Amino acid sequence: MSMSPRNYGLMEMSAVKEVANIGLGHATTALSELTGHSFNMDIPEVEAVALEKIPETIGDAMELFAGVYMPFEGDVEGHMAFVFPWPSAVQLWTWLLGSAPDGPEAVDELAASAMLEVGNILNSNFLNAISNMTNLSMHATPPLVSIDLGYSMVASIVANAEMQDVVALAVETRIFDLPTGATTGYFLCIPTRAGLDLILSRLGVLEVA
Repeated sequence: MSMSPRNYGLMEMSAVKEVANIGLGHATTALSELTGHSFNMDIPEVEAVALEKIPETIGDAMELFAGVYMPFEGDVEGHMAFVFPWPSAVQLWTWLLGSAPDGPEAVDELAASAMLEVGNILNSNFLNAISNMTNLSMHATPPLVSIDLGYSMVASIVANAEMQDVVALAVETRIFDLPTGATTGYFLCIPTRAGLDLILSRLGVLEVA
């Protein structure tokens, strides 16, 4: 069982949301260049939650999800993942490839590579935004793609983070392709507590507990 997250204040969570807006905003530009579509992105909510509460942040965790997981290292260490409910993953594949797998068993190398590329763009741009805003050295390890029940996918991420004193940040994200609608994803960033405190200190918003 993980410890409860430290009670980060409104100013601190606002700073995290601003970093997410900047990083994922850069990611939409990269997605537009990759696909030729014009995308917008909206981040309605950012939460700091205990590890065991993460499944509750992604909707119905017993539904099928597609996700990309990337540990990161450097001045701040941790884990991050971008996960999409299956209908949103289908929408993304349709944007990227013009068609989508009929089900998880039909996810071929091309579809897996496309999802890996999207997740890599989203995760890396978030990490780069933090690094640029804080002057901290942070780099991601090679990404892994997964198609699984949301609960199983998140449980694997939590198991990798469980041995560290970490804070789970859950960022709900909506990606809009204006002619055809929107897709919803969930960005999970799990830095060490010391690492998140270092980031917030560099941003000038760390409140004394």
